[in-house]
Amino acid sequence: MQTARVCATVTTVWRQPKLRSIDQHALDAQGLDAWIGQMTDADSVGLEQANLCVTQALFNDPILIERQVGGWVYGYVVSQKDAQHPQGYPGWIWAAHLSTATLPIQTGPTVVIRRPFTPLLSADGHTLLPLSLGTELTVISSKDPLTDLVQTPLGPAKVAKRATQFDFPTAGLTAGQVMVKLGAKFLDLRYLWGGVSAYGFDCSGFMYGLHRCIGVTLARDVSAQVANGDAVTLATAQPGDLCFFAHQQGQGALHHVAMTAGDGWLLHSPTPGKHITYLQLSATYLKDELVQVRRNWAE
Repeated sequence: MQTARVCATVTTVWRQPKLRSIDQHALDAQGLDAWIGQMTDADSVGLEQANLCVTQALFNDPILIERQVGGWVYGYVVSQKDAQHPQGYPGWIWAAHLSTATLPIQTGPTVVIRRPFTPLLSADGHTLLPLSLGTELTVISSKDPLTDLVQTPLGPAKVAKRATQFDFPTAGLTAGQVMVKLGAKFLDLRYLWGGVSAYGFDCSGFMYGLHRCIGVTLARDVSAQVANGDAVTLATAQPGDLCFFAHQQGQGALHHVAMTAGDGWLLHSPTPGKHITYLQLSATYLKDELVQVRRNWAE
């Protein structure tokens, strides 16, 4: 199989290469503003009900291409592996969002975008496209005090050093507390089925994205994330731990994940048509559906 890299800000991975008219806007390589901006709550709910998309991948993420059909490729998001998908998360990707250009061997240090969005800049300072939270890039040179020169599918480019740093003090915070503080920046962001970017997250995509910013790779889906990390009790849970919930008062299938935020509060991306918010576990039906608490960050 051929390896490619995502050359769009975000690419959506689809169950089938057949899109609704509203979803044509998701093919814009410069970002998902038009898609998200025009999507109604009913459109958003429809993504889940028909299971139209399965995940997303960010700029520079590697993709294994199995085959191409017309303007689409069927492939695997390498960074989203789990026991069921050891090659990566499978689905259909718009071919124009991928670059098969050979990049130099990726041997340098890497940086992660830790702001919701930041511009990727050409050598002369022009914006090439926006980058989302969680985008990972290999550094070619960090001599400039303000920018890093990075390797990308579009060629060498620059990102502001401040965009690869948290914009709040982290001294004295655990990595879990850092994730909670970072996640709070997305309060009121509308849920997006399959979303892993600052344009919108689903419940597990939100956890995947926050952990990516502290250098921890989770599995993509709730059913696989529950096997990641170390089990802790609810009584000993700390901010940044993950709570997993199952239907039928914990006896059925897993359906949701949320992050502990301290003092009995959870931070989560709830469901299509809703927005990222806090909830108090003891005041919701989810308290009877809690089945696991897991920690993926080091104290």
